[in-house]
Amino acid sequence: FLFLQLFGTIVWILVASTRVPLPLLQGWVMFVAVTAWFLSIVFLSVFLFGYANRIAVNWNQADFIFHGATFVFYFGAFLLQAATTSLHYLPRKFNSTTQERILSGREYNISIAASV
Repeated sequence: FLFLQLFGTIVWILVASTRVPLPLLQGWVMFVAVTAWFLSIVFLSVFLFGYANRIAVNWNQADFIFHGATFVFYFGAFLLQAATTSLHYLPRKFNSTTQERILSGREYNISIAASV
């Protein structure tokens, strides 16, 4: 859970530090990162404070389902973030004569780090 929180926080920071050219795609990435981060804190708190012994739940199965769902959602978020990153070379306005890119060089590098 600690690694999930650490890497979820890093993704959260990296995505939040870029300009958002496609809000729908990167909004989903932020939703997945924040939700997984929050739920991992809830799971960690349940185990640290001893509530796991008081609640009659198969915790191995709950942990497996949580991590399986988190994997699926993070993989989908990875695909969307990578798709946003791949649009780096497209111009922002197709009908304009200026060659402004969707992502600047710095934002492109941050977006690559968030995808990884």
